[in-house]
Amino acid sequence: MRLIFLSVLIFLSFSSFSQEGPYSKVDSLMRAYREKIKSVDDLYKVVYYIRTNLDADSLRLRASFIWITENIAYDVKALIREDFSVANLSYVIRYKKTICGGYASLLKYFCDAFNIENEIVQGYARTGKKAISLNQNNLRTNHAWNAVKINGTWRLLDPTWASGFTDDVDDSRKKFHKKFNEVYYFTLPEKLILNHLPENKKFQLTNKKTDKREFRDSPLFTDDFLADDISEVFPHVSLIKARVGDTLTFKLKTEKRINTLYAFSEEYQKIAYSGTTTYTNGWLELRFPIKKAGYYYMYIGYFENIIENRILLGYRLEVR
Repeated sequence: MRLIFLSVLIFLSFSSFSQEGPYSKVDSLMRAYREKIKSVDDLYKVVYYIRTNLDADSLRLRASFIWITENIAYDVKALIREDFSVANLSYVIRYKKTICGGYASLLKYFCDAFNIENEIVQGYARTGKKAISLNQNNLRTNHAWNAVKINGTWRLLDPTWASGFTDDVDDSRKKFHKKFNEVYYFTLPEKLILNHLPENKKFQLTNKKTDKREFRDSPLFTDDFLADDISEVFPHVSLIKARVGDTLTFKLKTEKRINTLYAFSEEYQKIAYSGTTTYTNGWLELRFPIKKAGYYYMYIGYFENIIENRILLGYRLEVR
């Protein structure tokens, strides 16, 4: 509940998700809906509008999700003061802002109205530089998202992270930026588990279960990583210890042939590097020479085209 998603990283990324697809008509329908909803009692108007215009559970769920992400903002001030009362639906609808618990509760309200089986999932979410290198004390429940059963299959959604992002900066400078993120709608379980660890293991929805230690020690996986077709990475731990003069090897398992990967840090004097990759047996490889000592965060990414870049992974370097 304390923190939403990547921010400085997303400012550096111009990537976006296409609105064309199976939900384009539903999305347009709900983004054009302008009924003023002032209280929880008024929500019946949205429910009635959706029920009247859409007859399939999958479409009604999508319509509800879009209405929430369009109309509800993240309450950064409540985040900073850890005020969980803003998750109350009365507050959410009156002020049109909340934290993750309010987003999840509002989606549950709609699912219940349409008799769609659903659960609010509590757990730990990793985002931002503070979550790159964790210890056991950091690993506590801080987020809520949703699981829904559609056409007999449980699916995962995060309306909070789909609605926009906050800055990965000091509290005094944090702002919420509204930007719909498609990757958090029906996220593949094997992808979502990379930055969302549910308290209840059954909501991992994967055959191989991830434990707290594995989750805690892994690199930071960004929105762009979840949207990409990368299935495995190396190194698979976030904390890397090295010495000046060492050369680190980073690998991505993917069918995509990316000619150049880049590494950067917020402290550009320590890291600002791009290198030609090699591709062997399904693995892209970047060799990165270490030239500066210190303790700093490092991010790995690539350019999709001349203006779009993908920031994939975050690591913590301790260089002597």
